[in-house]
Amino acid sequence: MKQLFILFILFNTSSLLADIVDIKANHFYANDINDEAYFEGNAKIKQGSNEFNASKITVFFNEKRKAKKYIATGNVKFDLTEKKIHYVGQTASVTYSPENSKYLFVGDVILKDLTNNRVIKAESISLDLKTGLADIKGKKKKPVHFRFEIEDRK
Repeated sequence: MKQLFILFILFNTSSLLADIVDIKANHFYANDINDEAYFEGNAKIKQGSNEFNASKITVFFNEKRKAKKYIATGNVKFDLTEKKIHYVGQTASVTYSPENSKYLFVGDVILKDLTNNRVIKAESISLDLKTGLADIKGKKKKPVHFRFEIEDRK
């Protein structure tokens, strides 16, 4: 049964997205009852040019065995390109929902927009790629820090 679940993971995850999803880790285990798969220890998830490295990656599936959510936790480092904008950074955890194209970065987030030469440091950053909305939050003693370049006035 576990082997069938692994095959579902590999085929259904890749059919949901345009690119193949490739996950590597030191340890894999699955929970067929909850439709969840766990990848622990030097976990790396890659889809096209997008990549996340973390201590643990959890994949949640819907009733049709399609990936509905990915959560990367533990010293997460990422390199992703979305809507022609190249981001790199680090955080404590990242949640990605492919069905609605949303990212949630939580815990000492450093997000570098290499395309537009911007850096954001925050406690949490929510990005909705369908609407283009971002919600960025800091803490009372550690406010949001946003650094960007402006054109010189001449």
